[in-house]
Amino acid sequence: MALRMLIVDDEPEICDFLRDIATGVGYEVATTNDAEDFKRALAEKPADVILLDLTLPGTVGIELPKYMAETGARARILIVSGFDEGIRRMAHAIGKAKGLDMAGVLPKPLRVAELRGLLSQFMRDAQPPG
Repeated sequence: MALRMLIVDDEPEICDFLRDIATGVGYEVATTNDAEDFKRALAEKPADVILLDLTLPGTVGIELPKYMAETGARARILIVSGFDEGIRRMAHAIGKAKGLDMAGVLPKPLRVAELRGLLSQFMRDAQPPG
């Protein structure tokens, strides 16, 4: 069974690019471009993995990890953002402090091979032993 991924990025072209990579690895993918759609998508169909940009209309990006913790999200979260490293790390630390499964931080522009490798590892980690 494919893992469900939610891609959260304010740029539709980036969502399409990330979707192509994720579906190539075997994920079932949904995308969203703003905070309200993100909250709705998360409530309707919880994701196993979330690729999270920190620039979204309707919110400050570091607020989204707080929201996910408040709603009990269980997804692995990978921050994918063009913000400077300090802000990316702060968002990651907030998520960890709130008990979220923060899988890492990747800067934009992305290294496709690195992202593909992480997504493949997440798939392997989700497989039952044996």
